Amino acid sequence: MRLVMSFLLFIFAGVPCWAKVDLKSTKRLIIPVDRVTPKITSADVAKVVPTDLKEGDSESTVLTRIADRGFSLWFNSSAMRATTLGRMAETAQEKLKTDVVVPASTPRGVSHKFSFKIEAFQALAKVEYTGWLRAAINYDAKSSETDILFKDKVFQNKDLIVSHKASKEQGLSMVGLAWTF
Repeated sequence: MRLVMSFLLFIFAGVPCWAKVDLKSTKRLIIPVDRVTPKITSADVAKVVPTDLKEGDSESTVLTRIADRGFSLWFNSSAMRATTLGRMAETAQEKLKTDVVVPASTPRGVSHKFSFKIEAFQALAKVEYTGWLRAAINYDAKSSETDILFKDKVFQNKDLIVSHKASKEQGLSMVGLAWTF
């Protein structure tokens, strides 16, 4: 440290330079690109900061949601999934999924499929049914919300959709018609 300070004092004391620099023969300074330090972009910030905040949300609710989304983003990153903990979590997540298929009893009958999925780290439970119609029930334990959705094909390219969303504060039911082009 003393040597560095002496050198700086020597330079700033007004001692004339000993050599002149020829810029034409000097090699270009190449600054290496940092590929190690992760860069945070505005898209990354948008993944962490919730955009659907309500006006009456408390500070703790907002901070909890930001922390939850940040942890989820970090946990789902490729670097984290490559670790032992990430592989164990992925294995546990896969074991919490199952499909039950009830085959059609006749050749023109309807096959029924039930998919059960629990996402423990996100505190979600999902049940999907495919058969006479398509239905899904999702329960989010963190926000105590339940989503129920029924879809049925009414024409070649049109689906009738009935959905219901229930939370502690309210219940919202919708009926819609969706079509594909």
